[in-house]
Amino acid sequence: MAATDRSRSDAAKQRRQDQLQRWSGSETDRTGPDARETSAGPGPGPGPGPGARRARVRFAQGAVFMAACSAGDQEEVAALLRQGADINHANIDGLTALHQACIDENSEMVQFLVESGSDINRGDNEGWTPLHAAASCGFIQIAKYLIEHGANVGAVNSEGELPLDVATEDAMERLLKGEIKKQGVDVDQARKQEQRVMLQDANAVRTGSGSLVPHHNTKATALHVAAAKGYIEVMKVLLQCDIDVDSRDIDGWTALHAAAHWGQEEVCSLLADHMCDMAAVNNVVSLAN
Repeated sequence: MAATDRSRSDAAKQRRQDQLQRWSGSETDRTGPDARETSAGPGPGPGPGPGARRARVRFAQGAVFMAACSAGDQEEVAALLRQGADINHANIDGLTALHQACIDENSEMVQFLVESGSDINRGDNEGWTPLHAAASCGFIQIAKYLIEHGANVGAVNSEGELPLDVATEDAMERLLKGEIKKQGVDVDQARKQEQRVMLQDANAVRTGSGSLVPHHNTKATALHVAAAKGYIEVMKVLLQCDIDVDSRDIDGWTALHAAAHWGQEEVCSLLADHMCDMAAVNNVVSLAN
């Protein structure tokens, strides 16, 4: 039994090292006291000479944490959390370790992360919660566990979809429909929740009691979101505020790009009335119109 445990541990560690190597291009920092050292030296020749300085590579703690979770190494995950790792660290797509554990059908890691305080209702860049992920993959036991521990069956992603809407198997649909009925969730109201919240936030900005913060990963603003989804009332309030109508997300898209891409004609007209840049070019050199 001990040999089997060692074998699993070795396999997990090898998988984690492989992941760290794949992420090295975007998740490394070649400075700092926490560096993981390589054997490459600065001088000529095939290897370092006596006393040669060793190149140092430090993998960001978030990358190490995500890799340990994906490898199923609960011992190291717990150690990293004690060292201050953010249990809700998200990758460039907004996926947390809990999202990934659901996608990987790693029930043990799902339970470990939830019990350790992971945000069970956090959405990724597209608004998908862990329950959306489990529902779309058909992982019924994980979905049940998430619901039992507070997952919101009425959560809506960026496309206005509930976990029920992305479920592809009958058993999952029955589970989610049953929970929606049991909890008395108004599905129609749930689908409109984002627009209501955005309108409240926009009014708070207009009256000076709130502020607009771009998405931490995509840098998209509320104006981008409202433009893409055709939230006209939200747009009208936002455009009364002192905001940059041509603000750009990480890909260089303006609100006009978003409205044009999603076919929101009324939004395009509204933005034009507010003197947006009709010739705006994004990072892939695509005209807004």
